[in-house]
Amino acid sequence: MRVLMTSFFTVALLFFSGIAGLGYQLVWTRMFAVGLGHELTSMLAVVAAFFGGLTAGAFLLDKRVSVSRRPALWYAGLELTIGLWALLSAFVIPIVNDWARAWLGVEPGLLHFWGVAFVVPFFALLPATLAMGATLPAADRWLAQIKADPRQIALAYSVNTAGAVLGVLVASYALMPLLGYRHTLLALAFINALVALSAGLFYFRKPELSLPEKTKVKKTHKQPPPLFWRLLITGFLGIAYEVVTVRVMAQVLEGTVYSFAAVLAVYLTGTAIGAGLYHHYGRNRDGDRLLTSLLFSLSLVCLAGLSALYLTHGLYWWVRTGLGDSLGAVLLAELTVALPVLLPPTLIMGALFSHLAQSARHATGGVGWALGVNMAGGLAAPLVAGVVLVPLLGAQWTLIGIALAYWLLLPNFSMLSRWAYALPAILVLLLPGRLQIVTLRPGESVLEYREGAMASVAVIEQQNERNLRVNNRFQMGGTGVRAQRLQRMQTHVPMLLHPKPSDVLYLGVATGVTAGAALTHRESRIDAVELVPDSLALLPYFSPYNAELHKNPRVRLYASDARRYVRTSHQQYDVVIGDLFHPGRDGGGLLYTREHFQAIEQRLAPGGLFCQWLPLYQMDETMLRTVIKTFQSVFGRTEAWLAGFDLGYPSLALIALSGDTARPEAIESTIGFNQALRQHLHLAAVRSSVQLAGHYLAGHHALADYAGDAPINTDDRPVILFDAPKFTLKRGIATYASFEALLNYLELKELSELPFFTRKSDAEFTDRLGAFIKARNLYFATMIDHNDDEARALSGYLQSVETSADFTLAYAQIVSMAIGKAQKEPETARQWLEKLITLRPEIPGARDVLYRLPGL
Repeated sequence: MRVLMTSFFTVALLFFSGIAGLGYQLVWTRMFAVGLGHELTSMLAVVAAFFGGLTAGAFLLDKRVSVSRRPALWYAGLELTIGLWALLSAFVIPIVNDWARAWLGVEPGLLHFWGVAFVVPFFALLPATLAMGATLPAADRWLAQIKADPRQIALAYSVNTAGAVLGVLVASYALMPLLGYRHTLLALAFINALVALSAGLFYFRKPELSLPEKTKVKKTHKQPPPLFWRLLITGFLGIAYEVVTVRVMAQVLEGTVYSFAAVLAVYLTGTAIGAGLYHHYGRNRDGDRLLTSLLFSLSLVCLAGLSALYLTHGLYWWVRTGLGDSLGAVLLAELTVALPVLLPPTLIMGALFSHLAQSARHATGGVGWALGVNMAGGLAAPLVAGVVLVPLLGAQWTLIGIALAYWLLLPNFSMLSRWAYALPAILVLLLPGRLQIVTLRPGESVLEYREGAMASVAVIEQQNERNLRVNNRFQMGGTGVRAQRLQRMQTHVPMLLHPKPSDVLYLGVATGVTAGAALTHRESRIDAVELVPDSLALLPYFSPYNAELHKNPRVRLYASDARRYVRTSHQQYDVVIGDLFHPGRDGGGLLYTREHFQAIEQRLAPGGLFCQWLPLYQMDETMLRTVIKTFQSVFGRTEAWLAGFDLGYPSLALIALSGDTARPEAIESTIGFNQALRQHLHLAAVRSSVQLAGHYLAGHHALADYAGDAPINTDDRPVILFDAPKFTLKRGIATYASFEALLNYLELKELSELPFFTRKSDAEFTDRLGAFIKARNLYFATMIDHNDDEARALSGYLQSVETSADFTLAYAQIVSMAIGKAQKEPETARQWLEKLITLRPEIPGARDVLYRLPGL
């Protein structure tokens, strides 16, 4: 009983150590993404660097730990080292991030980028990861002192990995959202300190326990070459399988900060259970026969996992339909999708590593050597599988290759029956076809599909419209009339406000329609940064709507992370335009942090203007207030403008001013002498500076009052990153909900702040603008409150028409209603049109319709 209790105590420490270990990996990956960039290659490089440190620690300390008569003291020292360096890393990582950005520059080559993104985290984390790599060998020898069973390695591995599962969930869903990154490191370091203290107390109670003689261990220290290669290759294949399946499931899952945590939890759970099953059932089995069975089974279940990927989309939405839209429901849905893909293979992977590590074990080590070799294979997998093989072969053939590689590692093919040789080939032939997960609505077709290193990108066509979709989840713009109007106004609003927008920076390119609109401003030179390289390759599919900017000598396109670009570039710009970033998308929230806005401030030329567009249809009121508060913590003169008056996709610009803006008469002149610009603006019903000024919503003081005491979104505590998914996951919420809340708040205040560029305008202009804004707000109120009540809607629209001749959307809405009414109730339609003619005789629209439609 005493031995059992002591073993339980040691195993419990391993469990808590696992919680901290995976928690660190997640936090460190997030912290380095802040500095190195949020490209997938950057994140994979950090993971590889983490594995590299574990590999080095396992190799270097294996023998020292294994021959020691004090493994408990070693274990305590290792845990203490991990905790202390984790605390220091909270201050070290921001410093080395600055160094890394300086070494990378604006647009590094792939090898240069990968080298810096690997080397910097590798050395920054090395003291902690070296210690982590030696904890499993130390735990193995500690357990061997307590109980003479060499198979305890499987138990140690299983329990430590089980702790890692909890670490993933606790860090992702609780610690990082509530505490931020630095305080999460502090909490995890506290766990290490408790583990170290407990192990140290155990040692001082029994300082000189020696390895029991009855423990059966191998005498030779020379490991057989086949064992080395199997450990190395299976380490590579296991991580490669994870990397590729995660890439594919990204086209089904929500793509939030929580999605990867759910998938990783399943991967680790399977590994832990597999190691535990090996510990319990793997005794007294023929080594080669068991190894053959494990490898052959793993080959088959990898193919089965590939088959399951074809079904993930339907499975996900079946579960979501039943469970709802809460964060917990989405977590369960994502776990359900990951289970058939990851759980069967990882069960066998956990047992396989335990078996190979046990085979490597000898009197003076072996466990660390086995772990190091396995990790060495794993550290190469993110680059080779994620960055090379998937773009080259596609996810489907990469996964088939992984399954085949497991089959080729079999130690004894003669143990297989004849049918077993053909089974993998049969499963491959039964696969449905190309693994291309794209959800199509009626009438849509895939014009082009690419699997890149960053994401899967598709051009979707429907009739004469084309849209860009990333990872099947994120619509990134298109060529429909409604979309063109919105995207082009995202350029014209800020550029018309600046008196001379010569050098312009775009953060986000997508279809290029927004950036291409800048080419209508004749003297502009454009730099545009896009995170997903394959989006740039697909720009020709969106010509001529994007003005073929990829061919224009005035345009320079960069495949880079926007955050890193603004921190490494030395160019200054008259106008910087931040695209509509999806706040719920993993990494999107980092583009709304205080540090990012501060970096953009450094890129503004004297008198420069920064415009950050916000997708209000993807934000709740709390998020909006947080972004406004964060924006104003950096910029002292701010305004809010609208891209248009479409309540389906309300888009708000936060504009920071650092100099004089264009005068209304200058804007009139610019529009009058620029035919291409005039055509763009006419699509948005902008024919004068009054109609442009009517897109103004609020000034600095009104925005500050609205933001109130909202938290500031920072790199250390990116509240948008963690809170946005809780809103964007919900279905059935009106797209204008947050805009309505802002509008209602502003309606309570008098229009005391006019747009900055109109403050020296004459009384006539100011009166027309005031009338326009009043009519616009009446139109919004009618659309929101009375659109389903014909009589009230008509009354509201007529009131808007009567208020301003410059605001024409309410007028157009009544004309549209009359056309729809003309066939069944022609007299009613006539009355509506005649009312418009009476109110606004100078506008010909109603008169033309009245004479054109039969029966009126």
